[in-house]
Amino acid sequence: MRNIIFNFRLVISINLIILGLKLNAYKFCAFIIWLNIQKFRNLNANSKKKILRKVLIFPKSGGNEDLIESFKNKRNNNIVFFWLPRKFLKGIHSYYFRDSHVIDYFTKIKSSDQIYKKNLYVKSLTKIFYSLNKFLNFDAFISFNIFYYAEKYLDEVCINLNKKFIVLHKESTFTPIEEKDATKIYEKNNDKSIASKISVYSKSQKNILIKSKIASKKQIIVNGCPRSDYSFKLRKIKPQNNIIVFYLIEKKRSQNLVLKKSRFNWNNLYYQTLKFILEYAKNNPDIKLILKGKTGVHNELLKSNFLTKNCIFINGGTGEKFLRDAKVIIAFNSTIVFEAIASNRNVIIPNFNRENIKKRELVYKINNKNYFVNSKSQFFKKINFYLDSNHKNRNLSNKEKKILDYYLGNADGKSGKRLEKFLRKTIR
Repeated sequence: MRNIIFNFRLVISINLIILGLKLNAYKFCAFIIWLNIQKFRNLNANSKKKILRKVLIFPKSGGNEDLIESFKNKRNNNIVFFWLPRKFLKGIHSYYFRDSHVIDYFTKIKSSDQIYKKNLYVKSLTKIFYSLNKFLNFDAFISFNIFYYAEKYLDEVCINLNKKFIVLHKESTFTPIEEKDATKIYEKNNDKSIASKISVYSKSQKNILIKSKIASKKQIIVNGCPRSDYSFKLRKIKPQNNIIVFYLIEKKRSQNLVLKKSRFNWNNLYYQTLKFILEYAKNNPDIKLILKGKTGVHNELLKSNFLTKNCIFINGGTGEKFLRDAKVIIAFNSTIVFEAIASNRNVIIPNFNRENIKKRELVYKINNKNYFVNSKSQFFKKINFYLDSNHKNRNLSNKEKKILDYYLGNADGKSGKRLEKFLRKTIR
């Protein structure tokens, strides 16, 4: 019921803003936005501080968790975080770019018509946020991806308003082919960012942004992935002996950039793994199987009637919270693989068609063969072995540290501290 009310209010508010734009009533638009801005409850500042910095974020799953992990339980926090649904910017953007096809990662302005629309968009946002200062005087704005089309030109807006625009870019886990071609794809399809600062997870992502001329070396800071700090805190915690979590494979993974127009998919591997693990759950009713899916990606399982009583499907939300109790983690081409490694959990990567050899350019570079299973019998054998084994508190191996540093920029569990320090320095 709460979601229904929230969505209804959202639709009404965006329609009112569109009406305000038609009438050039920017103060009215700012008032509607002000009514929809909320404090980030998980990030409370100490109200006793005389000088408080106000930051408006445009929330996104994953990015929210990065901030929470960086600032939770911090004393004398002088930064107040507010949030505004990203749909407001999308609504304003769609008003000016109506009849234009726009998508994330392809934001380059190429025609005179698009230049005209972009200038109107930037001008309107500048006026709206200038008026918003009458209600809440923000010191900075935070986006979680440098290539979100509706947030791309906030950098210009913030320059007009003398505000800081910070991007906490939450992408870094590229397959070899994505990493190889990302530079030219970024440069060809996106304009240079003039954001105040850009925080990235990994050195490889920093190098890609610099080589593609999207950002300069001075703009970019490598802080690592803060939300993966949580995984490090789980290393000493003993999981439950009978829980298996299968992070469902994205069938079209690797099509987002390089292979966008390709017919390539992971259908066979997805259905093979799902079939095998459901068979295992049926034959072992004492275990609990969690199928963790992504909203809009695995919706076909919402109405499934073939799941056993010891199997549940969870659709949407972040997946790291399931690491705590899981004795076995099954995943493929997902950042959860690295978070599971950091949490000292037993990791299995399906490899039934020798994907790591035949399609190595499309699979994350993980040199440790112990993670992979190449057949159904090996799959079941490894699950049995892990379920029967005792949990051991151990240090990360050098290979594990190398993997975590390369993909997450976090081999020590201290990315949150680095991001907190970075934000305080940038916003002050």
